[in-house]
Amino acid sequence: MKRRLAAACLLAFAPACLVQRPAELEPAQSASLEVRRSFHPGGQVVRREAQVRIWSDGRVEREGFEREYFASGTLEAERFYARDKPTGKWRTWDEGGTLRSEVDFGDGVQEASMRFWHSNGELAAEGAGIAGVREGRWTFWNETGQVIRAGSYHSGLRDGPWVLRDDAGAKREEGCYEKGKRVGEWTFWDEHGEPHVKRDAELEQELGPQ
Repeated sequence: MKRRLAAACLLAFAPACLVQRPAELEPAQSASLEVRRSFHPGGQVVRREAQVRIWSDGRVEREGFEREYFASGTLEAERFYARDKPTGKWRTWDEGGTLRSEVDFGDGVQEASMRFWHSNGELAAEGAGIAGVREGRWTFWNETGQVIRAGSYHSGLRDGPWVLRDDAGAKREEGCYEKGKRVGEWTFWDEHGEPHVKRDAELEQELGPQ
């Protein structure tokens, strides 16, 4: 009888003991921001500087600006991060200060603008991208402002109708891409402006994978 009573008491108190024992919580993480720099040979001119977030568990995340400089000290590139992910507008310049590229990462979900320039300042390419990957309609120009290529991208690969022109603006190639590969019927124009039509097998044989 005494043994049964003792066992009953233990069963009655066991749940209470479990409830009263405090749960062990993960220690709260803290973080601080720090700017890190590297230098060109000689140690006087900054080569790269970036702001990072350092967590108390040792993790390091890119947070905020990241810049690169030529040996002359002029700005070469500027990028931005939020929690280690690209964000904002990324830009590059040549050593003379001419803007060479501007890629808007936006929210990483919606399409945002991307632009590239020739060394003479003329626009070289313009289109949309998602998280820095080409998406949608794109146009390309030569250094004199003549359109030389136009078409669409999907997930960074040519996809859909494309037209390719020479520097004088004359059509040289026209057809469709699918996942970066020429498909279907393509028309090619020779130096005399005469059209020649080729299909899948001929394209693969003469041009190789595109």
